Amino acid sequence: MSEWQGFYSTTQVSRLTGVPLRTLYDWKFRKIIKPSMFMKNKDDQVVLDGYSYADLTIIKILRALREDRIDLSSAGIALRHLWERLGSPRHGWADAHVYLAGNRIFAEKSDEWETTAATQFGQKVETRLFGDLFQELKEQEEEGDILIPKDFRRYVEINPRVMGGQPVVRGTRVPTSILAILREKGKPLRDIFRLYSSIPKRAIEKAIQYEEFLDRAIAQA
Repeated sequence: MSEWQGFYSTTQVSRLTGVPLRTLYDWKFRKIIKPSMFMKNKDDQVVLDGYSYADLTIIKILRALREDRIDLSSAGIALRHLWERLGSPRHGWADAHVYLAGNRIFAEKSDEWETTAATQFGQKVETRLFGDLFQELKEQEEEGDILIPKDFRRYVEINPRVMGGQPVVRGTRVPTSILAILREKGKPLRDIFRLYSSIPKRAIEKAIQYEEFLDRAIAQA
């Protein structure tokens, strides 16, 4: 399993995307989107299945489709372009970045095409023509950040190259879940601050709040 693919259990996918477990299981049963990553034992038997970082992209497109952010035709065009440009999600879509901006889907990769509009048949986007406006739009809704509300983006990141793609305190390898677990077990904030003294206190507080946000969001889904 390549590190840039990440590995997310169905429960983790539900929690990170806000898509209910029952919906993910339904999509799996109907073969709309199902786990593409498998952990095997020494006898080559599958002991755990999961989703890759690329799978998360598809799930987010499906979520946007359900929320009427994009229409079925645009979603189909976008998925076809992503397959043609990046290959099968089983390959992890290495070194690629896919993000939603309004009702459009963009794909970005360091190649001759750079940024393409997936919902517009892969048309190359001349981002220079947009100036700072395009960068602001991208920062507001880029693929990784669509999982992270604006209030937490300065402090939390999701990168498949870091800790298997789990949410971490930005610029570190410390999972936000670890901080939240410590707090849930009654660890005083001052002790957590001391334990992770290299991390700004504000970042620790926001990381814990992010985990609390995920709990509330999935409870309401």
